[in-house]
Amino acid sequence: MIKKVFLVLIISILMLSISGCTDKAIKETPAETDLTTNTSEIHTIPDDSGSLSLVPADNLPESYEFLGSRELSIEKIEGEYISVPGIIDGSEGLYTYLDSTDVYVDVIEMNSSVSAEEFIAEFKAGFREYPDGGRFTEVSFNGHSAVRILEYILIDTNDVKRYTYIWNNDKFVFVVGGATDDYAVLSNLAEATGY
Repeated sequence: MIKKVFLVLIISILMLSISGCTDKAIKETPAETDLTTNTSEIHTIPDDSGSLSLVPADNLPESYEFLGSRELSIEKIEGEYISVPGIIDGSEGLYTYLDSTDVYVDVIEMNSSVSAEEFIAEFKAGFREYPDGGRFTEVSFNGHSAVRILEYILIDTNDVKRYTYIWNNDKFVFVVGGATDDYAVLSNLAEATGY
């Protein structure tokens, strides 16, 4: 009897985990974006700031909702990104765009700006450049240059674009990404960091 209950439990768990992976892609309304932000004004981060205080929660662009934030352990950061010396801590802000698209902002505190630059360089080195050279795009906002990284994921049988923005401001690394093929959705959130 216990074996049957255990088997039913295992099958139920399997069904639940598989159902989360088979959702249909939702067509989004493209985000309005104005990439003509003043790139000469650099916003400095106050000395007493931690990664959690840099996750934007207020004054978000229209159609974005802040769901909450959480701390990221060093092990989680190394597992999600790259293992390099100098990681102090990290935080993640979770958001939705138009109530249907999940996006995030990760803020990773390093021990120096040099460590932050090494983190970004090592993270980028984990991606091969596409033959057409379209993997990495240099962009600029909030007085900083950033890199937009293009990758493809498989949904059903289709290759779908996904973008990630990464940059640093002093010793903090900012990463913005999410479940969208519209890089403007992420660009607007990246600008909302103010850094």
